[in-house]
Amino acid sequence: MITELPQKTPRFLCNNCDFKTNNKKDYSRHILTSKHLEMSKMITQSGEKPIFTPILPQTQKYVCVCGNEYKYNSGLCRHKQKCNNINNNEITVDTNSDSDSDSDTESKTNLDNDKTNPDLSKKDNLIKYLIDENKEFKNLIMELIKKDFTNNNSNNTNNTINNVNSNNSFNLNVFLNEKCKGAMNMSEFVDTIKMQLSDLENFAHVDYADGVSNILLKNLNKLDTYLRPIHCSDLKRETVYIKENDCWTKEEDDKPNLKKAIKQIAFKNIKQINEWVKENPGCQDPRAKKNVKYNKIVMNSMSGVTVEEQQENIEKIVKNVTKAVTIDKYSTVK
Repeated sequence: MITELPQKTPRFLCNNCDFKTNNKKDYSRHILTSKHLEMSKMITQSGEKPIFTPILPQTQKYVCVCGNEYKYNSGLCRHKQKCNNINNNEITVDTNSDSDSDSDTESKTNLDNDKTNPDLSKKDNLIKYLIDENKEFKNLIMELIKKDFTNNNSNNTNNTINNVNSNNSFNLNVFLNEKCKGAMNMSEFVDTIKMQLSDLENFAHVDYADGVSNILLKNLNKLDTYLRPIHCSDLKRETVYIKENDCWTKEEDDKPNLKKAIKQIAFKNIKQINEWVKENPGCQDPRAKKNVKYNKIVMNSMSGVTVEEQQENIEKIVKNVTKAVTIDKYSTVK
């Protein structure tokens, strides 16, 4: 049985286990221990009802001039209607009373209720106590969730800021207009390409797309990165920038300037055929061994028989070039 003791003594007492404490949390922890549960089980089996109701301390009482004391103001109000000695000016509220006297000064109605059903009052106290405990537990959980959510948001924010800073560390305008300020114009680049017969002979072993790509990329690789007339900023989208008339411009989707340069280089290669024939007499004779090589060079130097084949070959060269001139954003910012 739990009893309320005088002030400065334990507020919570479990007679079943001889446990005393002033701390509500300690008492709550006690009633969940195996010792308490086992003791309660034993008492229940013996036919007794275990009672674990904590004593809720009272801090004030309402006193009438006639001497009656009440735990609640409602009890005093009901008493005033019957009290002949009532004087509203003399009604006092004692806030320094001990908890012992509170149990003796409840209202008549409350006393009647307690007498008729004492277990009901204890049950109400237990329910109130458990509700208060649940509120504290809920507040603790919410605080932990809030703290964890704040930390996650902070980490996500930091990661986002770091990613933005990383992405913004490369500035395309600065790269093109400052670092690549001295780059050649595309037309100048095509004019400076000196064709070699070895480039033409290579078409005996590769098709049009690979042959023209090899010529173009070989001459681009001779230039420093910052002197090249073409750069790709996004390989997936094939975003290409070409310098012409001393100005960097973004290529349109169909890449007109790049395709123009590709066709000019392919034409310069074809013009070498006559020179190659002079260097290889008899190659045009169907009976000569060199005629097979000659025919392959001529056929592979042409962009294609049909319009569809020509367009397909040009698109292959565009992909080869854009892949080779894609900007290395990590090395260029160093």
